[in-house]
Amino acid sequence: MNRNTRKITTNKTEKKKPQIVTIGLIYANWCGHCQSLKPEWKKMKYNLMKTPTFKRGYYKFIEIEDSDKSKDLKINSINTHLTGEKLSANGYPTIFKIHGGKLHYYNGNRTAIELQNWFLNKNIQDNEAPPRGVYSLFNRMFGGKTKKNKSMKQWKK
Repeated sequence: MNRNTRKITTNKTEKKKPQIVTIGLIYANWCGHCQSLKPEWKKMKYNLMKTPTFKRGYYKFIEIEDSDKSKDLKINSINTHLTGEKLSANGYPTIFKIHGGKLHYYNGNRTAIELQNWFLNKNIQDNEAPPRGVYSLFNRMFGGKTKKNKSMKQWKK
């Protein structure tokens, strides 16, 4: 290249599209467990709809009632997009999420907050960091150290 020639470069980076998480419920109106779940499910949906990630379109809800004539068609349609385990309604209510083409069934407590945390992947495992608010509160109260004088820096993000 001579000095009069400019090299044109572009710094375009492709953004990955976030994968949509499908949140689903298969229920029966005659089922007592489904009836007791309904208010908690509605609270959870309402709370999720207020989150910024939901507003950006990262979540989608599917609700299938047992007496729906197109129930099997809807389930088969969902199964065509799954890799691995396929969706089935072996009992009521069946709570599930689909993320990255993989199906995950919910087996936890049926409270709005626990459902919401599961759908948002907010389950804290042993080696995971506590939520930021917990870390900040802990720092203000104890200076970032436990009784055994262990620092929480290992969890800081």
